[in-house]
Amino acid sequence: MTTISVNPERCTGCRTCIGICPYFILAMDTPAGRPAADPLRIAACCHCGHCMAACPEGAITVRYDNGDSAACEMAEPPVTPGQIGRHFLMRRSIRHYQQRQVPQEILEEILGIVRYAPSGMNGQPVHWTVIRDPGAVRDLAGVIIAWARDVTEKQPTHPLAPILPMIVSTWENRRDLVCHHAPGLVLAHGPEDNPNVFMDSLIAMAHLDLAAPAFGLGTCWAGFVQIAAGASPVVADALQLPQGHRLACAMLIGYPEFPFHRVPQRDALRVTWR
Repeated sequence: MTTISVNPERCTGCRTCIGICPYFILAMDTPAGRPAADPLRIAACCHCGHCMAACPEGAITVRYDNGDSAACEMAEPPVTPGQIGRHFLMRRSIRHYQQRQVPQEILEEILGIVRYAPSGMNGQPVHWTVIRDPGAVRDLAGVIIAWARDVTEKQPTHPLAPILPMIVSTWENRRDLVCHHAPGLVLAHGPEDNPNVFMDSLIAMAHLDLAAPAFGLGTCWAGFVQIAAGASPVVADALQLPQGHRLACAMLIGYPEFPFHRVPQRDALRVTWR
């Protein structure tokens, strides 16, 4: 159930909330002189919260089932183009980690930020599983190595067939190229019958990828985990996701072993202007 309430002592009748609502749920209550939710349209509310967020006077409160407390107003000034550019450009895929766990409270703070990532119709279907035990991460990598051995033997035309023998032989020499000895692994997943889960999870994980360096952490997209889980029921079961959920994407996380001091080359920009 969704409720949209307006504080009459704060509302000035500026109609900002009416103009910004994407589904025309709010209208001016002429006798009261302030906005009100149309009871016939409130079921269409997508819980974007724009009416509340854009109200200059903070007069609107939106509440709905399962909704957690809203973040407080931020006191920090917005970042400059130069600051955000440097942050994005200095982000690296980390494949060498210090062997120490990331405190749970830090991961919770990051995920608390990431839950504001956009999702289709603001459905917020993304669920998270965080593996913080380095031994459990390595055990999972071992299950994926077993899948890689099987693919190498039985599926010579598999797209990954050219590199899987190297992955397996390196593992046998005590180097993990699946999870790179990361102390943590973050899994984004959701109901398998939700058509938005995959894209919404990618968007949310990209937010995590960019938020983590601000906390001194490094990340790397765990493509082998995602591919193996999609191809092997054994690997999928090893993830221990909730019943009826499917993995969308996975990310390694931990404290980088090596610092980075400069930005490497990338391809020139390819864009068509019209």
